[in-house]
Parts: sequence; C-alpha cells; structure tokens
Amino acid sequence: MRTKFRSIVAGIALLSVSACTAVSPARDMPEIVSSVGTASEHVEIADYFAQKAQNYETEARMHQQMRQSYVSSSKGQGNLMAAHCDSLQRNFIDSARLARSLEKAHRELAAGTR
Repeated sequence: MRTKFRSIVAGIALLSVSACTAVSPARDMPEIVSSVGTASEHVEIADYFAQKAQNYETEARMHQQMRQSYVSSSKGQGNLMAAHCDSLQRNFIDSARLARSLEKAHRELAAGTR
C-alpha cells in the first residue's frame, strides 16, 4: 500500500512539474537561440525565460504550501513527503534564479543590438 501511495504521489508530482513548467514559445526556442542576432529575437528569448521563471516560482510556492500541509498532518509519511517538497522547492527556486539570469542577459543583449 505504501509503495502504491508513493508511486501515485511521484506520478502526480512529475505531471504537475511538466505541466506547470511548459512554456510554448512563439517559435522553436532552439532554432531562435542557434541563430539569434536581432534585438527582437533577444527580447523573445528574454520573454520566454521570464515566463519560465514565473512558472518555477509558482511551483516553488506550491511545494512550500504542500510541505506545510504534510508537516501539520500527522499521517504516516508526512515527514518523508515534506522532505520531498523541500527538495522540489529548492530546485524550482534555483531554476527560477537561473531563468531570471538568462532573461536579464538577453534583455541586455537586446539593448546592445539596437
């Protein structure tokens, strides 16, 4: 029963991560990055990373709230699940920080290519 519960929770977590972090750029991002040269392309990339960062920050907040729910609940696997949420929250915060750095760099590049 515990193994099944863990599998279900892991599956839900994976789906929520992939669903909430998916950003559909106007064009294919690898294509844009490989041939970027105009200010508008740098802005497009910066906007993409801004959206990714926002999604990562939302996920981090959600996992912080879930952690609190697990900690306040005295049901069996609460501490294990809280630790899992801590780990995911840290990863999403780091990912958001990196995405913001890339956003900033592309905005600076856009300003320099005008």
